[in-house]
Amino acid sequence: MNREILNRLKTAGEYQRKAIYALFPEKVGRHLDVIEKELKMMAVEIAADVVKEYRKCEDSEPDDKKEPEVKKVDIV
Repeated sequence: MNREILNRLKTAGEYQRKAIYALFPEKVGRHLDVIEKELKMMAVEIAADVVKEYRKCEDSEPDDKKEPEVKKVDIV
C-alpha cells in the first residue's frame, strides 16, 4: 500500500479511538486503557503461538515430501 494511505488509516484509527473514549466518562476511559493493553498483549501471545506452531510443522516434514534416498548401482 501507499505510505500516504497507511498514514491516513492510522490517523483515522486514532480519531475513532478518541471518539469512542469521548462517549464514556473519564473513569471508564481508564478501564478502556487497561482493556486495550490486555487485548494487545493477548494478540502478541497468540501471534507468538502461531509462529511457534508453524515452525513445528515446518521442522517435521511429512515423509512423502522428503527427498527419496537414492542408491548408487554399478552396471557391469
